[in-house]
Amino acid sequence: MLRDEMNTKYPPMLTPKQSRFVEEYLIDLNGKQAAVRAGYSAKSAEAQASRLLRNTAVQAALGEAMQARSQRTEVTADRVVAELAKLAFADMRDYWPRPGETIDLHRLDEDRTAAISEFTIDETETCPKDGGPTVIKRKTRIKLYDKKAALDSLARNLGMFVDRHEINTFEQRVINMTPAERLQMAAEIIRDGQKYLPILEDAEAKGLVPADDDEQGPVR
Repeated sequence: MLRDEMNTKYPPMLTPKQSRFVEEYLIDLNGKQAAVRAGYSAKSAEAQASRLLRNTAVQAALGEAMQARSQRTEVTADRVVAELAKLAFADMRDYWPRPGETIDLHRLDEDRTAAISEFTIDETETCPKDGGPTVIKRKTRIKLYDKKAALDSLARNLGMFVDRHEINTFEQRVINMTPAERLQMAAEIIRDGQKYLPILEDAEAKGLVPADDDEQGPVR
């Protein structure tokens, strides 16, 4: 089970439902589907996923789980980007046979062979009518991985652009929430704000920021 494989302790402030979301999100990195599988309403799953992914506790749990997975599998972001680069920058001219030769995979290096999606060899035999030796014709076909798709994935990994459907305003997310979800979000904002209240009071006492009474100005 994925839960056992993660072998990661979640921060104590994570609820069971949030922990389940973290586990489900690690399966396919699809926030909406992870929220549905974690038990959130399908109608508000997208908004819930957006809220959960902004939650500092959830972010910390995801970071720890992903780091643990990377260490187990030895699959790092650098390795993924390097493999995408092989597909994105493959050049068909590198596979073209020399005069008088056929395509030979043995003369290609690891980077070139990694970009090959399909390699097929078709042979046909032709028997001459005059009774001569059989002629074998061989056709070799190489198909590379989709260059544009690899470039798009590489650009996303490097943060060069964001898909339009991933752009969503805070107002739109709130509109998609149910009243109960809005109240829950407000409660979380208040709870998070209370953490910084002692810091604010200390800063006011030291005169680093104006107190509430000072901000109102003189009474007329």
